[in-house]
Amino acid sequence: MPRFSELTGVAHNIAHHAGSGLSCLSPHLARALRAAGVATTEIELLTPRPYPAQIAESEPLALALASLRETVERLLRTHGFASDSVTSVVLHATPVPWDAAGHTLHTRAVIVSSQGRVYDSGWLS
Repeated sequence: MPRFSELTGVAHNIAHHAGSGLSCLSPHLARALRAAGVATTEIELLTPRPYPAQIAESEPLALALASLRETVERLLRTHGFASDSVTSVVLHATPVPWDAAGHTLHTRAVIVSSQGRVYDSGWLS
């Protein structure tokens, strides 16, 4: 049985991955947010089809978020957590203002356990 305190590390790994080029969120998320006039977003990653509500549909972004959802599930399994151990994984993302191309995101992941405890990665850049 894993220790729930490990979820802080899992949240950090999720935020770090989301902000990296490996997640393929960049530059699609930054472009979509800027086109909608939105500075930041929150995305629940445990929904069947994670996507920010206020953003126009973009196939590359939808595919990147679906892949990120799979990565989240894999990270949770790798750390020994069953699917019912966690009730929410929210990604917060904000494009950095100095990168007009949108390749750099500030990211933060917040996990809520089935016990109601919150595990926060803090903002990563």
